[in-house]
Amino acid sequence: MNHFNNALALDAEYLAMARRDPAALRRDFDAIVEYMKHSTAIHHGEYVRTCFKPKLLTESQFAAIKADMKILYSIFARVMDEYEQDASYRALFGFDSRVEELILRANRQPSLLPMARIDFFYNEETGDYTFCEFNTDGASAMNEDRELHNAQQLSAVYREFTAAHKTRRCELFDSWVETMKRIWQRAGGYGVPRVAIVDYMECGTVNEFEIFRQHFEQAGIPAEVCDVRALRYDGHRLTGDSGEKIDMIYRRAVTSDVLAHYEESTALLQAARDGAVLLVGDFHTQIVHNKELFRVLHLPRTLQMLDETQRAYIEAHVPYTAEFGAEHLEQVLEDKDRWILKPTDSYGSRGVYAGVEYDTDRWAEIVRSVPHTGYLLQAFHTPYVTENYGLNGDVFGLNRYYNLTGIYTYDGVAQGVYSRVSLTPIISSQYSEKTLPTLLVED
Repeated sequence: MNHFNNALALDAEYLAMARRDPAALRRDFDAIVEYMKHSTAIHHGEYVRTCFKPKLLTESQFAAIKADMKILYSIFARVMDEYEQDASYRALFGFDSRVEELILRANRQPSLLPMARIDFFYNEETGDYTFCEFNTDGASAMNEDRELHNAQQLSAVYREFTAAHKTRRCELFDSWVETMKRIWQRAGGYGVPRVAIVDYMECGTVNEFEIFRQHFEQAGIPAEVCDVRALRYDGHRLTGDSGEKIDMIYRRAVTSDVLAHYEESTALLQAARDGAVLLVGDFHTQIVHNKELFRVLHLPRTLQMLDETQRAYIEAHVPYTAEFGAEHLEQVLEDKDRWILKPTDSYGSRGVYAGVEYDTDRWAEIVRSVPHTGYLLQAFHTPYVTENYGLNGDVFGLNRYYNLTGIYTYDGVAQGVYSRVSLTPIISSQYSEKTLPTLLVED
């Protein structure tokens, strides 16, 4: 049995165990939901919705994905090199001049891409996948996975399954602390740095920041959570709310939010320019985070500078993407289910429109109202479908869910999995998105 068939068999086993006692199934699901309502996985007052069965992936599946991430990162490195060295290549991205300045002064030697969550549509039967987006500095939801596993302890099926199989959870906090320590040492730092976790707090997952802070402190690294606007810089020392000198920043503020608060963020920006603080992720990560990369990867200019393995990888996994313009109107309107429209630099699925979600008339209204600048046209990929027990409205039962998989990569190494499902093909908190804890099972 190959590891894809093995994973399907594990899913079937878990669901069969759940069906044995329908009353216990519903009781344990309700207990999981109640736990999540009072957990630390709360964002803007909303708790994380979930299903009964965790996402089950085999260690072999995870190992295959982990190996592929090395190819992806080799492509990222080549693109970043060209961006730095060639102004004509930089122009292909069309970045704001402020962003370009921040990218070019960034020091990517300590880490090419310190933190990322690579989201893709993964076919669990074949191992094929198509990328959805690359999240860098604002990559989040580690605490969701942690709390969901805590909640699963209330399920008798989860306890029985994990007792019968060799399984592990994805550890995403202490491993990040260790990654930050390695980056500090690689950058020439000595002693124990003081770390600040920074974002614009109305945008960030503040509870998660606090969990990270606790893990830094437990490792003997002083840390604080700070709003970017509260940072102060006197030309030598960057300080936060504590008044203590900050040596190292874990940047959770995405670049689009930095631009939106540019004048209020001068302390962070100037300290980074002066080298007065080690910025982890520095602004070169925007090359990967911005969705323009999907378009640029398919351009002949990019493909010519890559090797055969890298070109084949793009062909297999990066969906066709183009700058949306008037010339696309006819094909987009005629075959709506093939296309999705995305803003070039956003997050949380804001402003994303997929033709499969709308009838013909409403889709035509959307397509004609979307600006012809700042939007990308991308081939739509129908996500892989699995079955799980959960709520469809107020009705509990076995439902079909579309899947989206994310791989957390710390300093280029796959560390864990973020699994989301939805009753609709668009997997977003705006619709019916639910998060599943991911359990890796030994083959």
